[in-house]
Amino acid sequence: MSDAQLKSPKRRRIIAKKPPSGAQGRDRWILSYADFITLLFAFFVALYSLSLKNAGDEQRLKETLHGVFDAVQKSVKPINIGEPIVGEPKDKEVIETKPIPTASPTIEDSKSSAVYVLLSQVIENQFSGLHAKGQISVTESADWVSLELKSGLLFGQGEYELTNEAVALLILVANILKKHPSVILVEGNTDNLPVKSRRLISNWHLSSLRSSSVVDELVYRGVDPKMIAPIGFSSEHPKVRNTNDYARQQNRRVILRISKRKADNLYDYLFQ
Repeated sequence: MSDAQLKSPKRRRIIAKKPPSGAQGRDRWILSYADFITLLFAFFVALYSLSLKNAGDEQRLKETLHGVFDAVQKSVKPINIGEPIVGEPKDKEVIETKPIPTASPTIEDSKSSAVYVLLSQVIENQFSGLHAKGQISVTESADWVSLELKSGLLFGQGEYELTNEAVALLILVANILKKHPSVILVEGNTDNLPVKSRRLISNWHLSSLRSSSVVDELVYRGVDPKMIAPIGFSSEHPKVRNTNDYARQQNRRVILRISKRKADNLYDYLFQ
């Protein structure tokens, strides 16, 4: 065989041309197009759902949208880059809805409710006139039963010694608190006017002495001293703004806050 015949195949060899640099990703627009079609379909499904008026339409809408967004295999399949994913994702979490248990009333709650009921009955039966004038009131919240007593009902002007009417009232209150022992905080509150007495230094002094007088009387009537304590707030916790005499009268008050949480003593209740 001649040398020309041996070299001839090389002349017929076709060299493949390299594709342009952008040819590899020229079909990627299909991804965006498929996402657009999916969202457009969901949009028309939502519009269709607004026209439904039969019972159970809300559940049908929920199931339809769930199928549109979650069931990827039932819609247009995207172009996979790399190895295709077969089956369900392994990291898919299944959230199981469980009913929230309803808290049943405890023994402490029933006792606190009993305190509120008994105090309300005493006020209605024995002190309805004072209640109508706003001199005494009882309220209940999630954590406390609060008995509010205006200072004019308990003390003379600028004084911290209990009147006879105040002692009679506190005897009835003490009888209830002894039957249903709970933590009790006695709060003393004043207005913002400075005190005019040589025996008192400030409103802090007056509010503390007034709350202490109430605590002394309740302990004397049988309330456990480990479960009660006085607190003086001076004029720092007003009920209304101290703009006139009537408003200041509303702010001069003593509040018995009876806790609805069980505790063996007040110290552990506050600090442990």
